[in-house]
Amino acid sequence: MAGSGGPAGDPVRALRLAALAEVAIWTALLVGLAVAGMRFTRTETLWVALPLILGVANLVLIPSVGSTVRPVPVGASPAVARRIAVGALRTVLLLRLALAAAPGVFGLVAASITASLVPYAIGIAFAIPLTLLYVYPSARVVDGVRTRLEAGGAPSHLREALGPRR
Repeated sequence: MAGSGGPAGDPVRALRLAALAEVAIWTALLVGLAVAGMRFTRTETLWVALPLILGVANLVLIPSVGSTVRPVPVGASPAVARRIAVGALRTVLLLRLALAAAPGVFGLVAASITASLVPYAIGIAFAIPLTLLYVYPSARVVDGVRTRLEAGGAPSHLREALGPRR
């Protein structure tokens, strides 16, 4: 498995692709809606507030996702520890991805209802940075999960499971 990229490396590649695809889709939608004729026009406060409130709430909520990851059991074999660690990382990042997308989704719905790009722009102003900071499996994000997995004293072997570049 070492050197072949093995199954343990696939989830991280898939998560990186999902995070980058989300950013690309949000950007392409903004351009597409603008080309289709939607403009930045004044809209009711409610439709601006929905993505704004959700984005601000996610600034606190998303970093806390993963704070309850249970440590790897002491005495777990390296293979079991790797499987647990990769599964925990995948779960944390997918939950964060769903939460990070929420302001953009609410903004898109509000933009469709109001025919204004303002709510959508506010939504993606939160969705894109949240995705890049807390979802994209960078070394900082992976180390945060690894620290929680190793809090009980047992090694998680997460770095070995993800390969040398993670």
